[in-house]
Amino acid sequence: MSQAENKPVQRIASGSTAHAVLSTLMYFDLFRHPLTIDEIQHYCQWRVLSLSEAAHAIEELIANKLIQHKDEFYFLSGSESYIDLRRERNNRAALYSNKALKWAKFISGFPFVRTVCISGSLSKGTMDRDGDIDYFIITEKGRLWIARTFLIVFKKLFLFNSKKYFCVNYFIDTENLTVPDHNLFTATEIVFVKPMRDSNWFLRFRESNHWVSHFYPNVESSVDTIPASSNGVLKRTIEKMLGGSAGEWLDEKFMRITLNRWNNKFPDRNPAEFEVDFRTRRSVSKHHPQGFQRIVLKKLEARRVELEKMHNVRIDARIMEWSA
Repeated sequence: MSQAENKPVQRIASGSTAHAVLSTLMYFDLFRHPLTIDEIQHYCQWRVLSLSEAAHAIEELIANKLIQHKDEFYFLSGSESYIDLRRERNNRAALYSNKALKWAKFISGFPFVRTVCISGSLSKGTMDRDGDIDYFIITEKGRLWIARTFLIVFKKLFLFNSKKYFCVNYFIDTENLTVPDHNLFTATEIVFVKPMRDSNWFLRFRESNHWVSHFYPNVESSVDTIPASSNGVLKRTIEKMLGGSAGEWLDEKFMRITLNRWNNKFPDRNPAEFEVDFRTRRSVSKHHPQGFQRIVLKKLEARRVELEKMHNVRIDARIMEWSA
C-alpha cells in the first residue's frame, strides 16, 4: 500500500469558505492566473465572503498544502511559475489597452452598433504574445447582421482579415440581452466583460444576466460612466436608409449567407456543439470555432480529479450548470 493510501483522506466540505476559495483558485489555474487576496474575495465562486473570511480559508488551504503563497499571489501548489507569466501578461495587456480603446471608439461608429465591450483575456487584464483583442458588441434590434457584416467586410478589406486588434466574435441585440449558457465559463466571461462605449446598455446587459451572481456573488454590476457610442453623420444616414423593410430583408439575408458558410465550413460539428459555438439568430451571432467553453469545463473537471489524487483529498464537484 502506498504512502498516500495510508494517509487519512482530507475533505474540503462542500459549501465551506475553503471549498469556495479552492474552487476559485482551481478555475483560474486553468488559465495559469494566480490571484491576490483581494481578487480571491471579489471573484470567489459560490459563496459571499469578506476579506477576513478569505484570509482564514487561505490559511486552512496553505496548512493542508493545497495552495501556496508568494509575494502578493496565491495559487495551487506547484504553480509558482505562473506568477512571472501573469506579470508578463499584465504588462502586455497594459500596452494593448490603449489600442483597444481606440478600436472600440472606431467600432462604435459603425451603423447600428450601440455598445462595444472588451471580452476574453484582455478584459481580465492579461494578454498572451499571440493573443487577440476580443469585442463583445450590442447592436440595434433587427440590424445585428448588418452591423456585423459591415465590420467583417472592413476587417477583410482594410486589415487583411487580421483579428489581432479586431476580433469581433460575439454580437447580441438590444432586445435579447440574456445569455442562455448558464455555466461557470460563461458567468466568468460576463463578470469580466469591460464596457468601452455606452455604459447604459452594458448595465442593462448585466441586469438581464443577474444569474451570474449564482457563480460570482461578490461581484457588483455597477460601472463607471463611459462615453456613448459614436453617432456621426454617415452612421445616422445609413441607419435611416436601412431603417425600414429594406433593412429587414438585408439583415436576414446576411444572416442566411453567414449561416450557410459556417455549415459548409464545419460540417462535422454536431447540432448541440454547433448551437453553442455558432449560435445564429437574428438577435445573436456567436463565432467560437475552437469550442473553448466545452474545453474549459472539461479541463476543470479533470483538474479537480487530478488534485484529489495528488493530495489525497476529496473535493466535492460543484454544479457547473445552473437553471433558475
